[in-house]
Amino acid sequence: MRRRKSGHKRPFLALGTIAASTLALSGCGDQTPSETMFTSVDQCVTSGMDRQVCQAGYQDAMRAHLAAAPRFNGMAACEAEYGSGQCTQQSASAVPNNTGGGGSFFVPFLTGYVLSSALNNIGDYYNYRRRQEESGSYGSTPIYRNRSGQTVTTTVRSGGNDTAIAPSRQTVKPVNVNTRTVARQGFGGRSSFSFGG
Repeated sequence: MRRRKSGHKRPFLALGTIAASTLALSGCGDQTPSETMFTSVDQCVTSGMDRQVCQAGYQDAMRAHLAAAPRFNGMAACEAEYGSGQCTQQSASAVPNNTGGGGSFFVPFLTGYVLSSALNNIGDYYNYRRRQEESGSYGSTPIYRNRSGQTVTTTVRSGGNDTAIAPSRQTVKPVNVNTRTVARQGFGGRSSFSFGG
């Protein structure tokens, strides 16, 4: 058995450290994380995202949908914008922090939600959501599809509760999934959501 001198260091260890550092730093480019649209929690999980992140993103998109979905006084007006059979009646009492009392209005079906590709685990998502909430947003963005098939999201004008339709950012892209259709109306026409309490 050969013995080594105690002062002798292995040169390839330093070289290996340099190579590993170079590889790690090469991932630190100027690329910003992309945002991806999902039509269901299952589709999100299938894409490789953490199940807890997918579920929390869906729940936040539902909260945002209930709070800020495009609202119409009549079904005909909603369907003129979003297409026949693509709208539902919503009770004002289901809207979070509703101070306007009762009544109802019409909203398009939620067809998906957007999450950042940088979210690796639920801890990342909670940190991301906290930053989003500081700016008045939710952790994920609800997505709608208008009559012409364009993917849109809502924006709230400053100083009021009016909603306006704005096209989604071009970085939003659909996930490549199987060709079979899971549901024609995204999350479906019937949903319920309650806040724990």
